[in-house]
Amino acid sequence: MRDLPLFYAPDIATRQELPEVEAGHCQRVLRAKEGDEILITDGRGMLYEARLVEVSKRRCGVELTKAERWEKAWRGRITLAVAPTKAIERMEWLLEKAVEVGIDRIILLKAKHSERRHINAERLERIMLSAMKQSQKAFLPELITEQAVAQAFELCHGDRLLLAHCRRSEGGIQERKLPNHYYRPSEDVTIFIGPEGDFTVEEILQAQEHGGHGISLGESRLRTETAALVALQWMHTLQLLEDSPQ
Repeated sequence: MRDLPLFYAPDIATRQELPEVEAGHCQRVLRAKEGDEILITDGRGMLYEARLVEVSKRRCGVELTKAERWEKAWRGRITLAVAPTKAIERMEWLLEKAVEVGIDRIILLKAKHSERRHINAERLERIMLSAMKQSQKAFLPELITEQAVAQAFELCHGDRLLLAHCRRSEGGIQERKLPNHYYRPSEDVTIFIGPEGDFTVEEILQAQEHGGHGISLGESRLRTETAALVALQWMHTLQLLEDSPQ
């Protein structure tokens, strides 16, 4: 596809016009006019080239001229399960960057030591949508909020479960290892990132009971949002290394 402004229209296959918010952006910000060409995604992997055939204050009608399936740059499903930070701006930053890097699903955890309980899911979804368009992707990650840690283990059954924590290997807790010791590119993976107070011993043992493995992200002590982004980039880097010629 050509390098054109990207818009989001989940029903574009059956309703060939932009949603009102997107139409407003197209008309007021880009000063688009009839005949201009744009890109449209349904957020589920379809990408369309389109021509504007009607531009008014609240409506932008389009003619679809080309359609193709957008291919992810990564293999397997990558899920990030993270306990929200007390300062929600840090979590908003993380979601934006995670979408830019590439992710399939984000789960916001209610851990024992979680500092924030209330989440404005609508605002977070808008941030993710904006990041999807900015990074020219055609897949809007799924957002699941207020999920208890034990429930998240069940939800991610079948995935490779990696739990980043800082606790010592005692009291039944297995020794932590680097992510590449467990993760194999192409498999579905869920990375659990705890709150600033870390996961509890009980939560770590629950992860192990579900086949999860404790991982280390290095010697530095990282904030929640930093650890999450580092862990996500680990997955992408391991895939890139596997794909690169020796």
